[in-house]
Amino acid sequence: MSGVPSGGPKRTLPWMALLAAASLAVSGCATRPDQAAALDLPLVRAAIISSVGEDGRPLDDPPVVRQVGARNDVLLLSGGGSDGAFGAGVLVGWTAAGTRPNFDVVTGVSTGALMATLAFLGPSRDADLVRAYTQITTKDVYRKRGVFGLIGKGALFDRAPLEAMIAGLVTEAMLDEVAREHKKGRRLFVGTTDLDTGVMTTWDMGRIASSASPDRAILYRQVLAASSALPGLFAPVYIRQSEALPTMHVDGGVKAAILFRSYMVDPTGQNENVWAIVNGHVSFKGNEAPGGANAGSIVGRSVSELLRTITQRSVQRTYTMTRNAGAKFNLAYLPDDVEETDPLLFVPLDMKRLFDKGVSLGSSGGWSPVPPRLEPLERMR
Repeated sequence: MSGVPSGGPKRTLPWMALLAAASLAVSGCATRPDQAAALDLPLVRAAIISSVGEDGRPLDDPPVVRQVGARNDVLLLSGGGSDGAFGAGVLVGWTAAGTRPNFDVVTGVSTGALMATLAFLGPSRDADLVRAYTQITTKDVYRKRGVFGLIGKGALFDRAPLEAMIAGLVTEAMLDEVAREHKKGRRLFVGTTDLDTGVMTTWDMGRIASSASPDRAILYRQVLAASSALPGLFAPVYIRQSEALPTMHVDGGVKAAILFRSYMVDPTGQNENVWAIVNGHVSFKGNEAPGGANAGSIVGRSVSELLRTITQRSVQRTYTMTRNAGAKFNLAYLPDDVEETDPLLFVPLDMKRLFDKGVSLGSSGGWSPVPPRLEPLERMR
């Protein structure tokens, strides 16, 4: 659920300052649990797509099945918390325009991970997107713990309401539906950050859904919860990958705003299309008003800038990889003149405003072929 504050005369988001101040005030007393849900270890291992080797080539690349010469469409959904209402609107507007592809690959990070399954399953799930991003409120997502929660639980907020919402959405019937599409050769990936190794973990959600293991729903839900667990605000999700201690997984947006890998496109293909939706700005400036001089404000604004830079670099990297593959790059992002909200405040009126802006872009086809504000040498020829 990572958010990237940017654009216009804005101050550091309140939750960042709160987290910074709390982090400086306490030394973590929360401990890693030595027990986690005893999941089917072969299932967990099979679901993880490895990172890259020393030569930079991805390991264990899952083959994306497609017909020779067929069109291939890849959808990438970024983080952004409640600003995910923008991306949800883009998808719904795209459906209304009658031009939305049946995506061959869908990836999601953070709030993008939560909407990725719905996007993967197609327009039949648009009503769920509308409900999730225009009707829920903050209390439907988390409860406040305060500083003592940070000390004892490693998190300021309790995401039990979000986990209940995920459990209600991710049913056995939904997993069967994902499994059927996976069998056709379509792929659904979600990114989390493994804090123990410091790398982004890519999860093949179709593999999980296709498993006969009774643990498939538990793992699927855990991955979605982990991808939206912004460190310090929400507790990590501990997933046992071996007989050793469980591994700590948090928001994928810590490493990259969007998830894209080389194996998702075919460099020899003639009709490869990458569609990236950034749930927020891709701005040059994060703030214009002077920041506060206290430690919480300084650290909070610094974190804000780090997240904004991650978004910029993720978008530029995806653009470069897409063009190097000979594919078409298409980018949707919130215009600078449209104010973002605090990504951790789920206010229906504010989300509806962003949702409507997304519907307008999705229905009009206003995609950008290049990221904004590229320097001349960053632009691909």
